[in-house]
Amino acid sequence: MSVTQFIFDNDQLNRLFPYYILLNKDFSIEGYGSALGKIIGKQGGQYFKDIFKVIDSVDSANNISNINASDGYTMKISIASHPDMVLSGALEYLKQAGKYFFSGNLVANAIKSDSSTNNTELPENFNFPDNFFERVVNELPSDVVVLDTDHTYRFINPRAIKDAELREWMIGKTDEDYCNLKGRPLSLAEERRRQFNEVMRTRKQRMWEERMSAPDGSTHYLLRNMYPVLDNDQSVEFVIGYGLDITDRKIMEDQLRINEKRYRDLYNFSPALIYTHSTDGTLLSVNPAIFAVLGYTADEVVNKNIKVLLPGIDKDRIQVDYIDKVNGAGTSKGIFRATHKNGNSKYLFYQNYKVEEQDSQPYIIGFSQDITERILAEKELLLAKRNTEKLSKVKDTFLANMSHELRTPMNGILGVTNLLSKTVLNDQQTHYAHLITDSVNNLLTIINDILDMEKISSGNIEFEHRAFKVVDKVASIVHSFEYKANQKQVQLKLNNTLPSNLVVIGDQHRLAQILNNLLSNAIKFTNKGSVIVTTGLLHYTDADAIVEFVVEDTGIGIDESRLPTIFEPFVKASTKFAGKFGGTGLGLSISKNLAEMQGGSIELKSKVGVGSTFTFNLPFKRGQLQALSETKAPPLSLSKIEKKILVAEDIELNQFLVKTMLESWGGSVDIAVNGKEAIEKVNGNTYDLILMDIQMPEMDGITATRHIRELNNDQKANIPIIAFTANTLQGDAKLYKDAGMNDYITKPYTEEKLHEKISEVLNLAEKEQTETPSAPDTTQQIVLENEERLYSIAMIEAIGKNNPAFIDKMIVMFVDFVVKDFDKLKEAASQNNWKEVGQIAHKLKSTFGNMGVTSLVPYVIELESQAGEPNQLIEKLDNGLAKVFKQMKADYPDLFTN
Repeated sequence: MSVTQFIFDNDQLNRLFPYYILLNKDFSIEGYGSALGKIIGKQGGQYFKDIFKVIDSVDSANNISNINASDGYTMKISIASHPDMVLSGALEYLKQAGKYFFSGNLVANAIKSDSSTNNTELPENFNFPDNFFERVVNELPSDVVVLDTDHTYRFINPRAIKDAELREWMIGKTDEDYCNLKGRPLSLAEERRRQFNEVMRTRKQRMWEERMSAPDGSTHYLLRNMYPVLDNDQSVEFVIGYGLDITDRKIMEDQLRINEKRYRDLYNFSPALIYTHSTDGTLLSVNPAIFAVLGYTADEVVNKNIKVLLPGIDKDRIQVDYIDKVNGAGTSKGIFRATHKNGNSKYLFYQNYKVEEQDSQPYIIGFSQDITERILAEKELLLAKRNTEKLSKVKDTFLANMSHELRTPMNGILGVTNLLSKTVLNDQQTHYAHLITDSVNNLLTIINDILDMEKISSGNIEFEHRAFKVVDKVASIVHSFEYKANQKQVQLKLNNTLPSNLVVIGDQHRLAQILNNLLSNAIKFTNKGSVIVTTGLLHYTDADAIVEFVVEDTGIGIDESRLPTIFEPFVKASTKFAGKFGGTGLGLSISKNLAEMQGGSIELKSKVGVGSTFTFNLPFKRGQLQALSETKAPPLSLSKIEKKILVAEDIELNQFLVKTMLESWGGSVDIAVNGKEAIEKVNGNTYDLILMDIQMPEMDGITATRHIRELNNDQKANIPIIAFTANTLQGDAKLYKDAGMNDYITKPYTEEKLHEKISEVLNLAEKEQTETPSAPDTTQQIVLENEERLYSIAMIEAIGKNNPAFIDKMIVMFVDFVVKDFDKLKEAASQNNWKEVGQIAHKLKSTFGNMGVTSLVPYVIELESQAGEPNQLIEKLDNGLAKVFKQMKADYPDLFTN
């Protein structure tokens, strides 16, 4: 790296110093001026002592190696190959470059008067032109003057003073005369005289920098030299002065100093930790930020290994994890822990690089940023996430258990209603049965929404788009509240202004959910007076309509301060009456969300002591009247499903039930008792459909489905699969879909529901659609008698089409299977094998549901989830089953002769 990289380019250097010499620290020659090169030729790589000889210096030993690098050094040198050539100048040490720089000029031929040199003569044919040397001096690219011993000018070349008259006037004058004439400061003359006096005293060359202001206001810098010419007595005969304009160099040096300061300021004031260390980890330098980050001063850590800053567990890993990597790859970045001086841990993000330069040892430069706060925040967020997931899992478990408890009585109500609808009823009774079915269906819709809290909170609720008559729907809803209103002696009235034949396409269950919430609240909070429901049209065309619904009551009213938050979740109209009237505070929030998600809106006007008026509107598409059937639905006729079907079910009773249904539709059925056997049967046979139970021994249904979907045979891998599940959380649907299942059906199920689900999956739905609505989903039938019934055969009656032989066989199978499974459960409990207890309880749960033994279902649910005291639950089951068997034997004595 040459000095030209710091100060000048090559052209400038050769123009200013045609005879310069650039030396390395070991005094090997790195470069020299172009004029000198013409004399000595190419001599790069050799040492100074091989080319030059010091002939005049302060050091009488004439040994250049004794030079003090911190001082300037004036000397004369001769060229070994041309001993008559003498260079006079100064040697300087350039700190930035780490090199020596000699700037000199060729002063004369060293022709001495003694006999040893008088024999040197010029060639006979060589003649100097007239005024040759004067011309040379006048053409030099520098100021040249000659001063006598009194410091008066004897010669001035045109470069020094361009004006010829002024140049002639200055002969015999001094610098003081020049300053007085040109109005220059006398300090300039005083400095020159001081330098001149020093030359006269020491008889040695002097060099200094001179700052001058030009008439245009610009500043120039000159490098001045005064060189004494000695006579034979070593006295000063005259002094030669010469100077070079170094303004460009000074500007560059100043800019270099500014840049160096900026870089140093950046290093010193950076909040990031900047440091260098050797390839073995020894710290070489560190910026002041280390005090703010780690509490140490630079002096406390420099020349120590970086291990001293690491916690004990990380010290052993630093060599492999960092040192070896950065030395090998040349770069490394990541996060490491450091120990603060006070003992606290700090997390630093680092990005480090290996630096390699010629003739120097490689080292590592590093940059680190304190990210402790970010890391601690991430840890807190991770902990919060884990806690949230844990709470979510607890919530899901609770909702799953609650689902069973809520659906059981609902299924019972639906079952009774279905049985009732199959009897001979008059018009009023038929109407009442219809009201019960509508109410239960609405309640089941609400229950499903509450169970799927995530779906409700995200607003991701699916809406039906089916035709229905608005007037009939509203009238049915209002009529279902007449009993409650009559009990409180509150008048309930419907003011309808809608066309009686208005058919719209929308979700009648969501409409019912909103009206149910509003009517329930209205009647609940009205002790006297009336509740009036009004319907009307806000917009009506052939394509669409906007229907307005108003529920007005004369109840207790709502305080004005609570109106802005009344539609928020868990907010009640009055804390004063919360204990009296109960409720979750979710109704109005759900109603508002349902209205807005369908494109409508809802608002409230209320006054304490006067009453409340809820108004909401919903947009609908117009429907066709002929799409609805005004007659009573005929008995459902299920079409043939002549397919080969594999049923994977471990409970024999359930196997028999589903096989009977499928074969009655023309299907061919194979049975697998677990997921592993199901996979084996799929590999050996061809099926059109698989009905897969979720929870089975050896291999569950989800695992089996995943294996089937990964089969190499595309036809077998793509067999439609429907899941059988006892879980009712809507979130489970995604689990089944992700496993590769096409759909699922919840146990217990009706024959009609299973037929409908299979038809949908096998794309048979279009062939089976009729213009009449399907029968209600009756998941459980219960016969009401004077004696409390502990079981119900309604479901198997429906499946067996009231075939006595089928019913008798199912009852006997139920008793046999339950006795065997219950004995296995007790044996497992005696051996504390609670896992097997849970599996058997799961089987009994489904079996009890099929036979309508609802009173014992809660016990097997607790055993399955291991939520209660198992021995007490088994004792309750034992007592309960004894009563059920006793009742069955009394009802069917011919089946139990032994």
